[in-house]
Amino acid sequence: MDKTVRRWIVEILESRRSVITIAVRQRAKFEGWLKFELAAYAEENGGANVEVESSKESSQAHERSDITLYLHDVRYDLELKTPNTNWRSAGIETKTRPITKNIEGIVQDFKKLQDSVGQGIVAFVLFPIPPRDDRWTDYLRRIAAETGVPLSEQHHCSRVSVPLEGEASADLIVCCFAVPRHVSPAC
Repeated sequence: MDKTVRRWIVEILESRRSVITIAVRQRAKFEGWLKFELAAYAEENGGANVEVESSKESSQAHERSDITLYLHDVRYDLELKTPNTNWRSAGIETKTRPITKNIEGIVQDFKKLQDSVGQGIVAFVLFPIPPRDDRWTDYLRRIAAETGVPLSEQHHCSRVSVPLEGEASADLIVCCFAVPRHVSPAC
């Protein structure tokens, strides 16, 4: 299902490039907008009982997940992030953004979903990335190390390009992965 969610996000971003271009130019996070776009897309593609910011039960507490949906009678709890980078690039406002805190948020979402009743999925859109730049893979390796999930560009990520002013463009990296259930040690 994580590959399906990734495909849905890519299709949303590609179909709404003009909206995404505005966000990329300003390094403005678009997580709230994407949650509702993704929820609607899930419903249009067979998702049932789709809710945004729905309460979820877990062994830790009663928490909220960004999106909850059922597909083929399986419950999925999704957490979504849109971390922005601070690399300089043509056509993008120069702003300092704390990427470290953004990456920590992805890891925290992973931990939160380990005790989810449904199948947990973490999805994030890392942006802006200069075209053909692979520095972002350092963040993917860090997330993999901190979650214990073997993540790879080939199996978990897709790249979407958006045009900027003139000949400039920027990329967005869409990554999704399933969260293995937390196994409590036997007493």
